[in-house]
Amino acid sequence: MRTRSLRLLAMLVIPFSLCSARLAVFVFIISATFPSSKGALVLFSFYVISFLAAFSTAAIFSFSRQFKSKEPFLLEIPPYRIPTVKQVLLRGWGEVREFIRRASRFIIIGCILVWLLTNLPVGAEGLNTYGGQLGVLLQPIMEPIGINPYLTLALIFGFIAKEIVIGSLSTIYALSTSGVSQAITMSVTPLEAYSFCLFCLLYTPCLTTIATVHAEGKSWRFTSFSLILSLTYAWAVSFIFYQGAKLLGF
Repeated sequence: MRTRSLRLLAMLVIPFSLCSARLAVFVFIISATFPSSKGALVLFSFYVISFLAAFSTAAIFSFSRQFKSKEPFLLEIPPYRIPTVKQVLLRGWGEVREFIRRASRFIIIGCILVWLLTNLPVGAEGLNTYGGQLGVLLQPIMEPIGINPYLTLALIFGFIAKEIVIGSLSTIYALSTSGVSQAITMSVTPLEAYSFCLFCLLYTPCLTTIATVHAEGKSWRFTSFSLILSLTYAWAVSFIFYQGAKLLGF
């Protein structure tokens, strides 16, 4: 992409893609709240929504002067060459090392933060902890889209890295993974679970993605705009779905 406007537009829509970390969250929630016969269809719907969110965002903002581009719809393909084993190993190791360097710090910090917020003050449990109180504080915003304080807190930790969401639920509920699955089955309806997954699909990407957006865009203003856009988009879509489904009697 030769123009900056097109690169910015691409960075604006790429975070809506369904990454492997989000996929793990969806599989866990779907298996706990939906019948096994409908699980695959529910999961497929998130792929469809992911594409629709990206395409609609690109279509809307392509008319903006900041993101408008006159580049022709052409892709220049470089000449193909057979890679050597050394090149493959070096490139693979470089990518893995970069991911570990950038992601592990956030994941470790996130896990420590989860533990602190869900264990302080000393002796407190559940919604009486600092994390629980934070989830309750955000309820006026999250309740209209069917997300309870426990799931709200998991979404907050998911801002650091989506891989933390499932682990944080175990810490928040103070149960094993299987115990958390049973607790969600009993306390979260399929409608609320789908709304939660919708929000998780569309809301703010993890910190590593944000760092990459800032590094490539070289603008805190654009980075902040992309964060606000994803949060607003996620809440609006979840609200329309949840309230619409309730009006229809689901």
